[in-house]
Amino acid sequence: MGAVIGRSVGERGQITIEKAIRERLGVRPGDRAVQHVVDDQLVVTFLPAAKPHIRSLAGVLGTAPRRPAAGATWEEVVGEAATAELAGRRPEAAKPKKGKKSRR
Repeated sequence: MGAVIGRSVGERGQITIEKAIRERLGVRPGDRAVQHVVDDQLVVTFLPAAKPHIRSLAGVLGTAPRRPAAGATWEEVVGEAATAELAGRRPEAAKPKKGKKSRR
């Protein structure tokens, strides 16, 4: 790195990391900055932002549809779904069973 530039610490203890330094280290918005003191100097290590865990997406699409009744043919299931879609309602196979509450 070339020139060293000093910056002021803001009222809330914040500092700005120069763009050239962020680019060189690959620091991106959302990354974690781990701070510790070594020999009276601040050392900051950057960790990539955590990726969302698949379980955090549970329920985002609503409840899973029920399986069609045993013995129903594929054509019957598709036909029922198409008819329900045209009528603006959920197909019977996608409706929750009676007596069971939806997870939503």
